[in-house]
Amino acid sequence: MSVVVPAYNNAPLLDLTLGGLARQTMPAADFEVIVNDDGSPVPLAPAVDKYADRLNVTCLRAERNRGRSAGRNAGAARAGADVVVFVDADTVAHPALLERHAAYHEARGGRPGVLLGERFDIDWAGAGALLRGEPPTPAMLDSYRGDPRDGHTAHPQHRRDFARAPWLLGFTHNASVDKATFDAVGGFDEAIVKWGLEDSELFYRVFHHHGGPPDLFARDPGAIAYHMPHYRPTGELLGTLDNIRYIARKHPRYDFEAMHSPATLGQVMGRVRLYSDAVDACRRAGLGRPGVLPAQVRAGLADRTLIAGYGVSRLPLGPGSHTFDQDAPIDETNWHRLGLMLRDFRTGQFTQFVHIDLWRCLMPDDLSLLVTKGLRKADRIVLVASHAAPDAASMLPVPFVDDLDYAARMLEARFDVVTSVHEESTVLTVR
Repeated sequence: MSVVVPAYNNAPLLDLTLGGLARQTMPAADFEVIVNDDGSPVPLAPAVDKYADRLNVTCLRAERNRGRSAGRNAGAARAGADVVVFVDADTVAHPALLERHAAYHEARGGRPGVLLGERFDIDWAGAGALLRGEPPTPAMLDSYRGDPRDGHTAHPQHRRDFARAPWLLGFTHNASVDKATFDAVGGFDEAIVKWGLEDSELFYRVFHHHGGPPDLFARDPGAIAYHMPHYRPTGELLGTLDNIRYIARKHPRYDFEAMHSPATLGQVMGRVRLYSDAVDACRRAGLGRPGVLPAQVRAGLADRTLIAGYGVSRLPLGPGSHTFDQDAPIDETNWHRLGLMLRDFRTGQFTQFVHIDLWRCLMPDDLSLLVTKGLRKADRIVLVASHAAPDAASMLPVPFVDDLDYAARMLEARFDVVTSVHEESTVLTVR
C-alpha cells in the first residue's frame, strides 16, 4: 500500500501523523509513505527524516504552495502500490488502520473499490493522550467527538441511501482507492484550491466512472483515525461555497444539484436517490415529452427559453435558449439538471422557463425553490403536466404532484398563477 500525506507547515502535527503510521500493526515493509510538502516556508523534510529508520518514507517538496489537490496528486504519482491510502497531516492513524484498508481491498480480489474510514474529531483530552503516546479512552471518543458523518446519517434510510451517493461522505483524511481507478479519473481536480469538497468531487467522478455500482464504496467503523484539533479560519470554510458553485458547473447533473441547500449530508443523499429514481420513473412512464406541449406554449419557444424534459433539445428553440434534456448528452447548452441550481444564468436571461412533468417530482420545498429561483432568471415559469400520468401513491417513494389544483393554490398564495387545460396536458403559468 502507498500512503499519501499532503502537508503544509505545522511540522508538529505531521510528526504525530508519521508517528501513528510508524506504530501500525502492518509491517513497515508492506507499505510506503509519501509526504508532499506543499511549499511550506520552513521545509518539512527534517520532520520526515526522523522516521527514515522506522518507515519507508519519501518527502517530496513543491517550490510553491499549489493546494491540497495538487499535493495529493504529486504524492499519488509517486505511489508504487496498487492501493493508495490518503491520510491528512492533521490525522493520527489507529494502529490497525492500514490493515483494515488492506483487508478491504484484498477481499475485493482486484476489483475497483473505495474504503472510507472512521474519523474521530477529538478535542483536548484526546489530543493530550496522543501527544503522550497513549491511545484515547472511550470517554474521549464519545458521540460529541465522533465522526461528523455519523450524525448526518443516523436515520436508517440515510444509511441505505449511502450506496446511491457515497461520494458525499468521501473525506480523504482517511480513505483508500485502487490506484488504477484513481489514475483513470485523473486524480484530484487541481483547479480546486480553496478549502473543501475536492475529495467529494474526486469520488463523484470515481462513482460515475464505474457506473455507480452499489458496492463500489464501503465505510468501515473499524478503520479509525483521530482528527487532531487545529485552527480553522472562517474564510477558508466560506471557500466551500465557491467550490460548490465550481463543481456544480463542472458536473451539471441533478445528483450534484441536490447540494443546493444547507441540508444534512443524509438529507442530500436522500434527495440524490429520490431525484435519480424520479428521472428514471418519469422516463419509463413516458412523461416529460414535448409532444404534450400545447400550441400556445410551442409558439413561445421562439423566445429565449429554458426548457426541461426528455427530448426537448430537438425542439425549434430560439437563440439564447438552453435545455435540461435528460435524454441528450451534456454540453454547453444542455445540462442534466432539474432547475434547483440556476446561479450560472443571468437575471432575466430567459423569457420563459418551461418544465415538462419533472417539476412534479420535486419535494414541496424544492418546488418552491424552483419557482423562486426560476422567476429571477425568466419572466414566467410554465409548468406542464401530462394528463396521462400515474397517481402520487403509486410513485412512492418518489414524490409526485397528481393534484394540480392543490399545486396551483399553493403557488397562488405568492404568485400570479394561470391554469389552462388542454387536450394532453394542463399548464400552470407562474409570474
